[in-house]
Amino acid sequence: MSTNPFTLAALATTAVDGLTVVGATEDGSDEHRSVVAARLADGETVQVVLPRSVAALQSAQAHAAALGALTLATRSRLPFEVPSVLGSASAGRSTLFVLTRLGGTVMRLPDISPARPGLATSVGQAIAAIHELPTSVAADAGLPHETAQALRQRLLDTFDRAAATGSVPAALLERWEGALTDDRLWQFKPALVHGDLQAPAFRVEGARVVGLDGWHALAVGDPARDLAFLLGSNEFGSVDEAFDAHAAARGIGDRQLRQRAMLHAELDVARWLLHGVDSGDAAIVADATEMLASLVRRVDRDPGTAIAAQQPETMDLTGVQQYLGETGPVDGATGSPLGEEPRSADR
Repeated sequence: MSTNPFTLAALATTAVDGLTVVGATEDGSDEHRSVVAARLADGETVQVVLPRSVAALQSAQAHAAALGALTLATRSRLPFEVPSVLGSASAGRSTLFVLTRLGGTVMRLPDISPARPGLATSVGQAIAAIHELPTSVAADAGLPHETAQALRQRLLDTFDRAAATGSVPAALLERWEGALTDDRLWQFKPALVHGDLQAPAFRVEGARVVGLDGWHALAVGDPARDLAFLLGSNEFGSVDEAFDAHAAARGIGDRQLRQRAMLHAELDVARWLLHGVDSGDAAIVADATEMLASLVRRVDRDPGTAIAAQQPETMDLTGVQQYLGETGPVDGATGSPLGEEPRSADR
């Protein structure tokens, strides 16, 4: 089948009645799918997607199902645009999808930096908005719902398979095993998650997220998964800003969120290794092996990559004495310093 942009865009008229295509340009095609931006007679632009592999078709179908689950009421709670499926049509052994096209430009991970002040905050707030949606969005659409312990077990399975390859450095195996077996990391409340967030899913204008794409993995799961991609950045201050904005927007105490996000990010490298092993691709295995070696070097020198459970902040005896010296003994019944009357609401 021809991948000429206009020819592909013209097929959109078979998927959506009333479309009149007057122009088309490439819009991010790759080896897995052909994507064009089709300009219509009424001045609007739509996106036409033709998957070119079984895996790409499955992803496109899951994407369409997830977009269907995001109703108008749900979308109204998000501070950015989400695509809508306008129609689909059979195209040989594949399926052609026609979707609304998001505005803005594709974000790159290096964009989240001091050079784009405010963008890190907008990214953190956008991710938090997804996590604040009701989990019934997934349940009502029959999308996956993973408990904390089920997720943990799946990651343990990945760990076991990666360890069996003999290609993972011992230091990383010890690090991952410690995190996976520490119960404190896995005491979190699952939330609705995008499920496969990477920088190119975001559409931005200036320092603001205006759209979000790639919803094929929408599910109830670990919110840390959606933040993991940020940890590939060397702009540590901006990464902190995004995490802080996410926490402030949610107002939910998840002390181990960042530790789990780091674990997810590191196990993504293990998954890449396993993909190379399973497919017999020596180049992928070599690439993953080098990534694992780089990861060892990074975690050795960067304390910000810790994945051990964060301990609650406690006050030692000296701190307690200093506190009491400044405020005086506290009345356990009223919560007020001894010798003072409790403050009432009308004083």
